[in-house]
Amino acid sequence: MNMKRFRFLLGAAVVVLVFTAATPLFAQSNSNDLVTVQSNHGYATTLSKLQHAIKNDGLMILGQVNQKSIMSMTGLNLQGAHSYLVGNPRVGKKLFSMDPAVAAVIPGRISVWVQNGTTYVGYFQPAALMGMINSSLGKPGAMLDQKFKQIVTDATK
Repeated sequence: MNMKRFRFLLGAAVVVLVFTAATPLFAQSNSNDLVTVQSNHGYATTLSKLQHAIKNDGLMILGQVNQKSIMSMTGLNLQGAHSYLVGNPRVGKKLFSMDPAVAAVIPGRISVWVQNGTTYVGYFQPAALMGMINSSLGKPGAMLDQKFKQIVTDATK
C-alpha cells in the first residue's frame, strides 16, 4: 500500500472512531462544541431526510464521504457512517472575503453514523470553529449554527 493511501485510510479511520465513540441521546460539549442528536429514524431514512433538509434550508451538498465503505477496505464493518460537506457558495464568498483561513472550516460537515443499532447525526458548531480563526467570523458562524441545528432537527424528528 502506498504512503498516500495509507495516510488517507488512517485519517478516515480517526474520523470514524471519533464519531463512533460512546454518544448520549443528545449531547453538546462545551469543550469541543460537538453537537450529537439521536435520530428517530433508521440509517437510510436519516440519510435521505438529511439530504432533503440540507437542500430545503438553502445549503448545498458540496461533497460527501462514505466512511462505511472506506472502512470496509480495512476490514472494519460499520453499520453506517457517512459525512456530507455542506455550504452555500454565496455565503462562502462573504466569509472568504472576511478571512481566507475560513477554508479550514467551510464547507461544514454533518455526519451520520450508527452505534449499537441507533442512528446519530452530529456536527461541530461552525461558530466555535470560525471564532478560533477570527473573532469577526463569530456572528456569521452563529447563523450557520442555527441552520445546522434546524437541518439536523428536520432530519432526525
